[in-house]
Amino acid sequence: MFKKIAMLMLVGGVGIMVLAGCSLKSSRQFIEGKASELSQVYPTENLEDLFEKFPDGFQIRITDSEKKDDNSPTIIYQTVLNGISEIKEIKGEITKESSLKNSDGKIEKEMLYKGYVYYKDGNLHLSEVNSSDNKEKGDLKYPRLLMQEFSISRSSLKGLEVVRKGYSFETGSASITYKLKNKQVNTYLGLEKDSQLNMIINIPEPTVSGKNYGYSIIFRKDSLAHSEGIVGKLEKD
Repeated sequence: MFKKIAMLMLVGGVGIMVLAGCSLKSSRQFIEGKASELSQVYPTENLEDLFEKFPDGFQIRITDSEKKDDNSPTIIYQTVLNGISEIKEIKGEITKESSLKNSDGKIEKEMLYKGYVYYKDGNLHLSEVNSSDNKEKGDLKYPRLLMQEFSISRSSLKGLEVVRKGYSFETGSASITYKLKNKQVNTYLGLEKDSQLNMIINIPEPTVSGKNYGYSIIFRKDSLAHSEGIVGKLEKD
């Protein structure tokens, strides 16, 4: 009888510890602490400096989507940049795609442009080597990254209003959404200077647990969305 009671107490104690751990990871303090580690790369004016932080290389993924009205297709720009450690160069691929829901409710996608891009002298440039089957002439949505200009810190995040936050016990990932009114971001995105948007910071499990460094940030207002994501392995001190 006493053994059974002791076992129940042990199981109950473990359960309380698990719940306490989940509660801690769901707190603003914990999630914001992880999100503030973006200060290590925001800002990085010269993207080549990222090789000092990620000596084994890194990847940056930029996605932009915009829909003018209900009858217009969603235009999606995506740029994937690879920081190649062996040659200390940053280059990758750019695509432009149209997505529209037809009368049957199915999504129809059309590739409008696919080409190559590289980073040099503080800006992105289209490579002269491009596919011949493109339906449009290539263009860069933004020649620079917001990462090169926008600053993130623990104090700046602490001063923002939180819309929602959460930690997933199943996946080990976390996210936090802030209300943001920032002239620098609004100018970059071509919005009115006093516009308010949502800034969503997604933190995958390897970053939450300290195994890796990877984040995605989404700036969203109405039908416009701009996201930047970076993943790499930080140089250990």
